[in-house]
Amino acid sequence: MQEFIRIEFRIFANLRDILGFKIIFIDLLKGASIRDFLHTIRDKYSNGPEFLRNVIDLERNDVLPYVKILIDGRILMGDNILETQITKNESVIAIFPPVGGG
Repeated sequence: MQEFIRIEFRIFANLRDILGFKIIFIDLLKGASIRDFLHTIRDKYSNGPEFLRNVIDLERNDVLPYVKILIDGRILMGDNILETQITKNESVIAIFPPVGGG
């Protein structure tokens, strides 16, 4: 039997503008990867493809270098971020696009 987990997804800055909300809840299969999660967002929302283009370099098939993805407050770093598995129910995923200042 497949086990599902519920994820809280927090969206910031221009990514929030693209999707139109700041917090949503997504049900995923336990052990789904960050890639699976992002593709779920892409497929579920009308602006999902634009959102994905602002998170992933589709040519390199990797997270854009200036985008930060966190799970439960821990920044994912290194190679294969997209393969990181999500295993804990009620985890919080946050994605931070680049922030300008001045």
